Amino acid sequence: MSNYFLNRNRKTSFGMFFLVVLFSLMTMPVMGVHAQTQSQGNMSSQTSSVLKLANTNVPIDIPLHKAYENGNEIYFIATDVSDKNTASLLTNQSGFKVNYAPILSPTPESAKGQVFVFANGISGNGSLGFQNEVLNAKPGDKNYSPLLQLNLVKWNDNVNISEIKSVGQLNQSLQNNELTVNKTDIVVNHPVIKWNGGSLMIREDKNITDETPYGGGQVIDLDTEKMIVTMVAHRGWGPDGSTVYYIVTDAAPKMPADMMGVPFVEADSQLVGKGAVDLFQFTNGINGSGPMGFQAGIGAANPTDENYNPMWLIQFIEWKDPSQARVLQTLGDIATMQGSGAIEIMPAMDGKHVVNCPFFDEETVQKHQNKDSGL
Repeated sequence: MSNYFLNRNRKTSFGMFFLVVLFSLMTMPVMGVHAQTQSQGNMSSQTSSVLKLANTNVPIDIPLHKAYENGNEIYFIATDVSDKNTASLLTNQSGFKVNYAPILSPTPESAKGQVFVFANGISGNGSLGFQNEVLNAKPGDKNYSPLLQLNLVKWNDNVNISEIKSVGQLNQSLQNNELTVNKTDIVVNHPVIKWNGGSLMIREDKNITDETPYGGGQVIDLDTEKMIVTMVAHRGWGPDGSTVYYIVTDAAPKMPADMMGVPFVEADSQLVGKGAVDLFQFTNGINGSGPMGFQAGIGAANPTDENYNPMWLIQFIEWKDPSQARVLQTLGDIATMQGSGAIEIMPAMDGKHVVNCPFFDEETVQKHQNKDSGL
């Protein structure tokens, strides 16, 4: 991205501005039902414009998967994976499209956890038709990460097979030579939604409209009997101006994570400069449906692009003269405006703001839109 944007490495402290603006705007309704801009009040250069997008916020039903962590049930969603065959397997298994994201494969050790998938043994609802997966950590644990290295577990012949519900139990069986563990180079994005003693924040206001505030939680409903979580899908743009939707599952640092109602995950920050892709959000200019109360954001990759990564490094765009702001929809638009000196790009939270935002195309969102949403 250095060919597009200049002076990206300049250290800029933008944390306090983010705190004040985001806190106030997350509690305010956003504008919008039509894809157009219009002036408010008179037509002087000091009036603001409003970008109104249809279906700004869409309730989307995502299948839950059950696993075990430290002997307890834990529930996650499968959104992205570095291996194409595994992406197809998970998609066919759940009926929900899982993104192929090869850029996840070189995720550093400090930014990933472990998931153990059983290739034989007790029949069950695991990915390969056997017992449920085992995770090494849950949100709130220092070593938790939604990005998990996939380990294949296979029971040896002529041993007593039992259900494994913790890494400790797995290690004991490994020491007893009852099974083998094959560590693969496959990395999956399995954000945990519900765990022993907690879950993602559930919104109090479940009526999702184009005016729904960005904060207050990302989960609308959580049903572990039907194995469905309903989340808010936010509308934005891909690098070429195409429509994308994204959910928010976790973030770093803690302040913006708390404001969005998602877990703070320390491991997310380990992806700065190591895989996280730019997501541009606007701090002034045209009012709209973005998280800061201005126009919708622009991601540097579509979910079908080779450089797509659900882990996004947030960059702020600020108009030097907000009265001259116009709608930007593509990376090319951003480069043009930066080249002309009209905007400044600043790394959010001193370049440490990373958000897990799996992207979905319009077809996926329409197919899985919650039937009770009324949109």
